[in-house]
Amino acid sequence: MLGQLHARLQARGRVPELPAGWRRQSAMLAALGVAYGGDFIVADLAPDGAHLQMVLVDVCGGGAAAVPAALGFAGALESLISVVAPDDLLPAANAYLLRQPSDESIATAVQVEVDLRDGQYRIRSAGHPPALHWRTGPPDALAWRVDNARGTALGVTEQVDVTDSKGQLGPGDGLLFYTDGMVESRGVDIDEGIAWLRRTAGAALLAGWDGAADRIIEQVVRGDDDRAVLLLQREG
Repeated sequence: MLGQLHARLQARGRVPELPAGWRRQSAMLAALGVAYGGDFIVADLAPDGAHLQMVLVDVCGGGAAAVPAALGFAGALESLISVVAPDDLLPAANAYLLRQPSDESIATAVQVEVDLRDGQYRIRSAGHPPALHWRTGPPDALAWRVDNARGTALGVTEQVDVTDSKGQLGPGDGLLFYTDGMVESRGVDIDEGIAWLRRTAGAALLAGWDGAADRIIEQVVRGDDDRAVLLLQREG
């Protein structure tokens, strides 16, 4: 049954095919060697084919126990993302979680809107680790810059605090989104984890775009939290 639930969760998380000049990839690894986890992606490409919206979510808990809650939340976000204004999506998701019977209906999320015509983007964060922005230039394993979007987790308070950021992806630039299992572990400060991810992701991307998400996530030792990465790149 968990296998079927996880398959449904993955099916919901497929990012639509993007127009020429754009590409994306993702990778996920569940906690403690479990085959199922609660991290998921929901995405929507507008009918005009020019406006992409994606949300990466980390549901409280890890491994198989997080799958049922993640599946229900993914279904709600999938319904909301195409009908709710982008500014209202995370507050609506927060309201949904507050109405769930479980005290553990808590999640972090990062939402990105991208205009695929010119690369303009907007990131909103709800308690999620900061996104990273890859800028083209001289080879540098620390070319990933830390984004400043911040916020509070969903499902905690009636008024969710979502702080956004804006930027533009030039040719060859990219965005990296990830869950906290990628950068947090016992005895390691999150800033150290982010610095490690910047180096690891930089080396992975310099080795080539194809398979970069898998190469990044393979460097993380399985622990007690699920982990996921999502990459979006504007081709150079």
